[in-house]
Amino acid sequence: MAKPTVHIVHHIDTEGPMCEPLDELFERIGSILGHPLNLEPNKENLKKLQSPGFVFVDAKTDALLKRIVDPQLLNFKKDREEVEEMLDRIMTPEYRSRFQDSFGQGWVYNWHVLDHVGFEANPRSRILGYGAIFDIYQKRLTDRDSLQWHFHPVHFDRAAHISAISYLNCAYELQQVMCRRLIDHHWFPVVSRAGFHTVRPDSNWWLEQWLPFDASNQAMAGDNTNFKDNIDGRFGDWRGAPDDWSLYHPDWKDWRKKGTMNRTISRCLNMNTRLRNIDSHELTRAFHLAETTGRDVYVGITNHDFREMSVEIEDFYAMLQAVAAQKQNVDFAFSKTVDAFRKCCGFAEGEIQKNKIEFSLHLTDNALKVQLTNGALFGPQPFIALLTNDGRYLTDNFNFGEIGSNAFYYTFDHLTVPLENVKTIAVASNDRYGNTCIQRIDF
Repeated sequence: MAKPTVHIVHHIDTEGPMCEPLDELFERIGSILGHPLNLEPNKENLKKLQSPGFVFVDAKTDALLKRIVDPQLLNFKKDREEVEEMLDRIMTPEYRSRFQDSFGQGWVYNWHVLDHVGFEANPRSRILGYGAIFDIYQKRLTDRDSLQWHFHPVHFDRAAHISAISYLNCAYELQQVMCRRLIDHHWFPVVSRAGFHTVRPDSNWWLEQWLPFDASNQAMAGDNTNFKDNIDGRFGDWRGAPDDWSLYHPDWKDWRKKGTMNRTISRCLNMNTRLRNIDSHELTRAFHLAETTGRDVYVGITNHDFREMSVEIEDFYAMLQAVAAQKQNVDFAFSKTVDAFRKCCGFAEGEIQKNKIEFSLHLTDNALKVQLTNGALFGPQPFIALLTNDGRYLTDNFNFGEIGSNAFYYTFDHLTVPLENVKTIAVASNDRYGNTCIQRIDF
């Protein structure tokens, strides 16, 4: 009898390089702790903050401070060259093979790629522009890895270094990213990792239209809300969501509750940050769940590509080996996220292939018909992206046709876009299994 498997799924919030000036760092520390540092932002004072002999305000506050100024957390890759140097090391077969799972397979990366767009201020020297970071990773992608969805809502001040939580406030940028990736890169997302670990009703409902899988749950017993920038569930609020490594479907009012929505949410803990970190206790709980239920278990872990990832991978692997050695009745596998979701949801391979989504495009005069020919859409409608002759990327809703017809329609005219002004039509959808169908017409 086959052993159950704990799937180790490495999700990387893929945001490109970041360079944080010392004045920005000191301001950020004061904001997080709720106490201004009142220190000159220089290297000497940073070393002072990091030293064990220095206590800021009180022991409790200082313990939080020491986590913020941990040298590994401040070890940023400040430019594209430094990021690519790291990728040249950690993506080689030789490096991957240093970490063997129960099946003799090496490390797997799931890159949740962000476009920094809609920003006017950029004090941390992010790479800005549609597809700018995506291009780096798509060119490096191997069959072992995957590219997935990550999005940072745009702050009111349009500053790239400030967190925000509203999809609706930046609907233009959101739709532009989707359209440009579909048309320019022939790519459509399947798995989401929430920007700033944060879901709200608007992003909950938006994801439910398109993405069947969501690796964002960071529920932990006694969730740490000691940091002033994180009180009252401001960011990454997963209190009340399942914290036992089980998968669940969210509620349409509250994404943390089990409900009747269709997408599947997994748990995904940080590898080395100031809160919600994976540890041996949490890993042991995952192996125990697999052992007692006899079912595969999804363990998501996450970090960023703007820090030295090798340190966090190697530390985690040592922890994993120690836990796995105590659980001989359970295997573990380094997995692509879609594969792990399928296994942990109990989808059989025959079922996945038999019901694989397929649709066709038919253009008659100025009317487009999308006809589903196999399987079923994950959401209510396909996603349509248009590229016009003057370089605009557009999206819109379909007309639904007769109930049960599995057909969708779009009319090109003066009320939408005249067909003679269209250069490319691209249509995409996922199914519940994570299969993707993309069809396009180029004029």
